[in-house]
Amino acid sequence: MKRRIAIGVFLSVLFIYLSFWTPDFSSLFSGKAGMFQALFGRSKIDLAELGRAMAQANYIYLLFGVGLLLASLIPRAERWRILIKPVSPGIRYWPVFNAMSAGYMVNNVLPLRMGELFRAYFVGTSEKISKSSVLATIVVERLLDVMSGVVLLAVTIFFFPFPEEYRRGLFILGAGMILGFAFLVSLLVNTRWTLKLLTALLFPLPERFRHPILHAVEGFSGGLEILRSAHHYTAVFGYTALLQVIYVISAFFTLSAFDLVSPSYPIIYDNPLLASVVLLIFNTIGVAIPSAPGAVGTFHYVIASGVQLFGVTAEAAMGVAITLHLAQYIPLTLIGLICFWSQNFRIADLKKQIPQEAAGEVSTGSDESQSVSHG
Repeated sequence: MKRRIAIGVFLSVLFIYLSFWTPDFSSLFSGKAGMFQALFGRSKIDLAELGRAMAQANYIYLLFGVGLLLASLIPRAERWRILIKPVSPGIRYWPVFNAMSAGYMVNNVLPLRMGELFRAYFVGTSEKISKSSVLATIVVERLLDVMSGVVLLAVTIFFFPFPEEYRRGLFILGAGMILGFAFLVSLLVNTRWTLKLLTALLFPLPERFRHPILHAVEGFSGGLEILRSAHHYTAVFGYTALLQVIYVISAFFTLSAFDLVSPSYPIIYDNPLLASVVLLIFNTIGVAIPSAPGAVGTFHYVIASGVQLFGVTAEAAMGVAITLHLAQYIPLTLIGLICFWSQNFRIADLKKQIPQEAAGEVSTGSDESQSVSHG
């Protein structure tokens, strides 16, 4: 655990550095510059320009975007409730909403995506259902987000003028998503055969690596039972589509807040819908990279890099990244705290009673995707 925390913090610090400075290793190795000069002598961002970009933003548009983000918690909680229904037909809405919101808050302030364990534990405890089954539904929820990401990526990669290096990376990312979705379908259609195939593929690995992977896959395969019901299938995918629509509209308001939907930026102005989808994809990637709590650093670097593809200055792009992160982080954390306190949740209970094997399951599944906006 300590190693994973250290890796997350290191990556956050690294991406914060790369967001503001460009290292000059050639000068360092040639002796033309010292260590400090080589690392911090080439700034990417003019802080005065960054301040002006953030000060000139139209925060009314941003409030609309944040409002949509908060409103998305309602259908997102209902989607999760539907996923839980096969193991608990009488599952209530508000315990699910409270645990989900509090879990997102925990993800924002604690490492290792502890929020996923938290919401599974408290829904399982309050509704008296299997916590491992609830964990399985969270994995399915993440896989649904991956699938919707594949659809959005397929739209943008063929219609948006990405630089070649971005296009190659997105093709690789998309291929990985498709393989993950294919594995999901295989596990759904023929669970036993898929597990046998996975066992054979993992055979060369040492037992200490092979066993946790197989145990995790077996654990969340039960959560796929929800997708065997045609009625639930329609509802779950309907809510997934609705969430993506909300997120895209929220991204559009973010672009509008910084006056980017204008003739000065023809890539956005000519097709604001496509530009909003591109921003959403970078948003998702930014929080999927392992980092310190709240995706600090990784989110800012990825969002700023993506926004610069629209022809925006580095300072304006970083202004978008910082403002968007705060606009998402603060409201979600506050709502999570309210739910946390109102339900008398305690982190101490989670630490004492969550089984270690459950922690292994969720850490395997929950890192596949997620954005701040997705929780």
